Amino acid sequence: MKSILKSILKILFAVFLVLYVGVAIFVTACLLCLNDQGITEFGDTSLVIADDDLSADYKKGDLLVISKGKEKGAEVTEGDYVFFYNPSESYVINYAEVKEVHDTDGYYTYVVGNDYNIYYDYYVGKDVVNLKGVGNVLAVLESQMGFLALIILPTMIAIIFEIYAIIIEIVELKKEV
Repeated sequence: MKSILKSILKILFAVFLVLYVGVAIFVTACLLCLNDQGITEFGDTSLVIADDDLSADYKKGDLLVISKGKEKGAEVTEGDYVFFYNPSESYVINYAEVKEVHDTDGYYTYVVGNDYNIYYDYYVGKDVVNLKGVGNVLAVLESQMGFLALIILPTMIAIIFEIYAIIIEIVELKKEV
């Protein structure tokens, strides 16, 4: 019975360790891929944590996985709702309906919402996957204190424990010799 319990505990610890390492790598990658507006971007995909001002469709704390599209803005048409950086407010993403699309030699601009002229550089995307509530977790993990407390400190404790275990092994080997 004890051996079965030990085996189960070992398996659970291994699963926890794999999940922890996966989360640590993911959060670190998110922090390394922050753009100038403080939004995580992996290629043409952005991870946006919704706030109250974004839209009635998205609640505060939702994680929005927004895809820009493959054709550099050609897929955006009048009537689409798009996410964009508000050029007058840094670090703010807005969500509004496209009223007009202008194509100047393959470089797109949009008139959105309250007559904002948005260049393609400020366009975040229109295709979205909403992960409800996950944004709150990511916000904590990406914060300075969250990253320190949940990623750095446990990793440092594990490294110190391993160094201690190696030293104990060396001392025991010297005693045997």
